[in-house]
Amino acid sequence: MLSRKKQGRAENGAAATLPNGRPNRVSVVAARLTREDRAGFGRDRVLGRGAMKIVLLAACLTLVAAEAQAVSRYDPTRMSCGKVQATIAREGAVILRYRSARVPGLALYDRYVRSQQFCDIGEVRARASVPSTDTNSCIVYKCKRVEIDRRFRRRLLPD
Repeated sequence: MLSRKKQGRAENGAAATLPNGRPNRVSVVAARLTREDRAGFGRDRVLGRGAMKIVLLAACLTLVAAEAQAVSRYDPTRMSCGKVQATIAREGAVILRYRSARVPGLALYDRYVRSQQFCDIGEVRARASVPSTDTNSCIVYKCKRVEIDRRFRRRLLPD
């Protein structure tokens, strides 16, 4: 005659009791399930096929929306100051790329914005200048991080 522990294994195909003597309810329940029931615990049961399609569609739409928010790049040294400012006003945010006046061969670039709404949280719109065809200092605006010190004074952090 089989002991109770061995008898449980023989009937259920798995250990009916744990090493500490308590009954193994998981293996007993699993032994009662048919093959079709076990297959139902897969991903289709947790996340239905319709829900998976919705998640896939949302991911695709997110990628399309990210491409639509691309920022245009311009060379301000090939534009007049008025045209640079008009381009920023029209597009809201642009990247201006130009050669450094101090270091030959070094390309400088930054993101310039129309208003504060194009800056991230913790940034403010700060005045800057870029070279253009008609002037060496065309006034534009870019976003800068702000540090608040203990006296609650705002300071712009250097680049």
